[in-house]
Amino acid sequence: MATANTVLSDINEIYTGYVLAGNKWFDISAKNQYNARVKQAQPDEVADAEGKAIAMAAEFKKWAKTNGYSTMIKQVWWTARPGSMSSAVGREVDQKKNPTDILVKFTNGPADGFLGLSAKATQGKGEIGFKNPGVGTIDRSLTLTLADLYKKKLDETIKKYRLPVGATERKLYIRSTPKVKVTTEEIGVKLLEEMRDLLLIRIEKMKQPELMKYLLSDWMDAEVLYPPYIKVTGQGNKPPYKAVVMDPVSNPKLEALGKYKITLEKVGNESIGVKAGDKKIMKIRFKFESEKMASSLKLSGDPW
Repeated sequence: MATANTVLSDINEIYTGYVLAGNKWFDISAKNQYNARVKQAQPDEVADAEGKAIAMAAEFKKWAKTNGYSTMIKQVWWTARPGSMSSAVGREVDQKKNPTDILVKFTNGPADGFLGLSAKATQGKGEIGFKNPGVGTIDRSLTLTLADLYKKKLDETIKKYRLPVGATERKLYIRSTPKVKVTTEEIGVKLLEEMRDLLLIRIEKMKQPELMKYLLSDWMDAEVLYPPYIKVTGQGNKPPYKAVVMDPVSNPKLEALGKYKITLEKVGNESIGVKAGDKKIMKIRFKFESEKMASSLKLSGDPW
């Protein structure tokens, strides 16, 4: 048995599609689902969901027009069925990652005229999410040998200072021997700086388009989905209903990356600062998981 929220969500989504299609049924299965859901809800609940849907459709079209889409809608899909978006756009779409509820094809515009509407009332993040790729991942991606460099330096340190080979035993020994800890700290700090410099030299060789692609794919959770979508949330519990639009890709940092020259600079001992124009985007930081020269080496993408 569907929950009350699911019933009303289906009514709201499908009726939004109905309005966008020119107050016509665009899909027989959507029509059947709508009729079934209406029977499961109270008349005032249906009126509320439909009132929000009308406001949502209006705001969706307004946003689309402002952002380069034509005013004429060619086709509408309800995307509840698995594979429905792939079928609509003619290429593979992972619907688990794309929250589109209603997919619209305008006669022309960005993304081949496709624009999704997500009716889910979730809020977008103001900050980009950053990834934390391993040293091995960086080595493979950029044809570097940072992991080998660490292993070589670690083996030299263990041999020279007669440290325990096992990481756990080595960590305990270093922490219980202050003189040794001072030495391993110095070695670790220098190693982090050396690795940071090697990575900086490598990515500074990239041309701007390559550098932007690398940052987006390897360091940022900022994948641009196809087809694109916007979140539209209906508001109010009586007429006149309103709706608000949120573009999940609209982010000042992402916009700066697309508009301005990307520059790289050393920050502190072990970080690379990434800027677009004057805007600080992120820091790429080398670090040890815990004890220097006695734990794994990591990289992290951090806000700046």
